[in-house]
Amino acid sequence: MQTEDRDPAGQSSVHEYDYIVVGGGSAGAAVAARLSEDESVTVALVEAGPSDVGLDEVLVLEDWMNLLESGLDWDYLIEPQAHGNSFMRHARARVLGGCSSHNSCIAFWPPREDLDEWATGYGCAGWESEAIFPLIKRLENNSRPGDHHGHDGPVRLRDVPAEDPCGVAILDACEQAGIPRAKFN
Repeated sequence: MQTEDRDPAGQSSVHEYDYIVVGGGSAGAAVAARLSEDESVTVALVEAGPSDVGLDEVLVLEDWMNLLESGLDWDYLIEPQAHGNSFMRHARARVLGGCSSHNSCIAFWPPREDLDEWATGYGCAGWESEAIFPLIKRLENNSRPGDHHGHDGPVRLRDVPAEDPCGVAILDACEQAGIPRAKFN
């Protein structure tokens, strides 16, 4: 595969790679990192946005909502909904690091039933939860203890203390209304 780019003087150069990974979010970066472990192959990681290094507007977690509708977000509109919520935006980061750098840094494992349905109902052999979960665990570098988390992978996950007064007040109010506080993720 080839890519072509131009230097500041407008000169064109062509580069050849064994693999081109499009998207520098957590998934793309992890795929590129794993592929590049084989020294016999060349890998290009292509990201539409800039690096987040030194960009406080990306790195200050409390300010993530200011990234919406900015040049650092794709600003996708959701599909119109029959019963409301038709004007919501789906934040998708346009920055190296993707939504791990932006979008409030929330990580989810895919639901077991979805993976199993893909495998059995849609012919996606190899996508069963029992096959996928060890791969996800291998990606994780999770600060939580326990064998059900990965601790040595390239995707660093950590807990952020619940210090936001508004968020804590909402959790307290829910608890007072009988909705139990549960550990997330």
